[in-house]
Amino acid sequence: MRSRIKRLAMIAVVTTLAFCVPLTWNLLRFESKQWQVDPVAVRELDDQALLARFVGAIRIPTVSQPMSRIDEQSPLFRLHDFLRQSFPTLHDTPFIRRSGNDFGDPLNPSILFEWPGRAPELGGVLLMSHLDVVDAGGSAESDRWTHPPFSGHFDGTYVWGRGTLDCKHGVMAILEAIRLLADEGFQPERTVYVALGHDEELGGRDGNRHVAEWLRNRLRQDGRKLHVVLDEGGCIFTEFPGLDRPAALVGVAEKGFVDVEVTVRMAADQVGHASMPPRETAVTILAAAIHRIQAAPFPPRLDGGLHQTLQFLGPEMPSLASRIAVANPWLFTKVIQRQLARSPSGDAMLRTTIAPTLLAVDGDRANVLPRSATATLNLRILPGDDLESVMRYLGNVIDDDRVTLSLPRPGREASPVSSVDSPTFDTLHQTIREVYPDVVVAPFVLVGGTDTVHYLDLCDQIFRFIPARLDERDTKRFHGIDERISLDDYLQIVRFYCRFIESATDAPTIRP
Repeated sequence: MRSRIKRLAMIAVVTTLAFCVPLTWNLLRFESKQWQVDPVAVRELDDQALLARFVGAIRIPTVSQPMSRIDEQSPLFRLHDFLRQSFPTLHDTPFIRRSGNDFGDPLNPSILFEWPGRAPELGGVLLMSHLDVVDAGGSAESDRWTHPPFSGHFDGTYVWGRGTLDCKHGVMAILEAIRLLADEGFQPERTVYVALGHDEELGGRDGNRHVAEWLRNRLRQDGRKLHVVLDEGGCIFTEFPGLDRPAALVGVAEKGFVDVEVTVRMAADQVGHASMPPRETAVTILAAAIHRIQAAPFPPRLDGGLHQTLQFLGPEMPSLASRIAVANPWLFTKVIQRQLARSPSGDAMLRTTIAPTLLAVDGDRANVLPRSATATLNLRILPGDDLESVMRYLGNVIDDDRVTLSLPRPGREASPVSSVDSPTFDTLHQTIREVYPDVVVAPFVLVGGTDTVHYLDLCDQIFRFIPARLDERDTKRFHGIDERISLDDYLQIVRFYCRFIESATDAPTIRP
């Protein structure tokens, strides 16, 4: 009996060590990836002048419009005039401004500024934002705003209005930073480009797609690519699960997307008056298909970009249990996935998502069975999945020959993932820590889309980040009611762009 007890005790000890040793080893090796740098001196700014220009831009209602609806009276051209008056330096030598015919149409309102560098043979730095905004939802929705959506009202703390977060704060902060640096006599080593699209909210098909074509032709002549691209995307989240300080999330990739129509069509002898319905109708068959889809979401994965996010955030988590779990995904993957899946934002980082968004039938009478019924699904595709595989997955889940799947328009694959082991990411990481020393920097996969997709072949290192500080409530202001930004936040974004331009266009970064 004693020998048996000893053997069981030995097995217990060995089993415990088998788990504890690698857990402890991985935890000890789980070191911080944060740049340890001294904060840069706070740049003095003319707060009131910058505020006046920012408010002026917000007051121009540049709601997205397709090219077919743009004419000389478009608010976009009023914004052009405003930028010319606000930044005369950027409209004179050595700067070059392109618009209109440069992009194939005299009425094309997208803008490309160029600030020639001293070493044009080096790859350029492309900064991006967009001039257009989504509408405010008509008079009924506008009445729900605390201050009118195009008032640019400043209450002493916040500037209110459509575009304060998406994305005129980026437009104005970039131009303010370049103006400041130029006035100080700074000359970039690398050429700086600023691409301001006019239809990002519509997909950028007439805006940045044509700007990218122009730039592609220019770079091809010289046999060059861009050094780095920085657009909107990630922000500084003041509240982040597992952390006790803000998280600056830098988009290193973005999900793809596709709209899929799920349709059921009934034979002529299966429709008629609703008083004598068959056991199944187009609506019930479609409802069953949607139910099966909702009950079988795409499997969660940590390898779609989320693993890198956790590697940067994990060492900064104050909870020992959290650090142990994130340092040992080989054992705690399911635990991590369950924790993240508790919130819609966390779940979206884990998987390709499916959202039924539209329903339609071919009839308009309540007492007549419809011949067909269609649901539209909006899918956001995680890197590692693709259009072919998601369509195959949907077909297998529905498993009903009476249900057809179709694409009303082409989808977009997930973007490549930019490397975090690169001098360009180091430059961005260092800049964020220099200007925002209280934050934790981490890469992540953006669940939305940006105009950077038009530049994928022009640059290997594309990042998506504007350092606006947001809490959970602020995230609902994008495309929503009461969009706003604090003046202090906006001024700090200007300082961020100043520092990034200095670093990205001049001396090379040395890894710590």
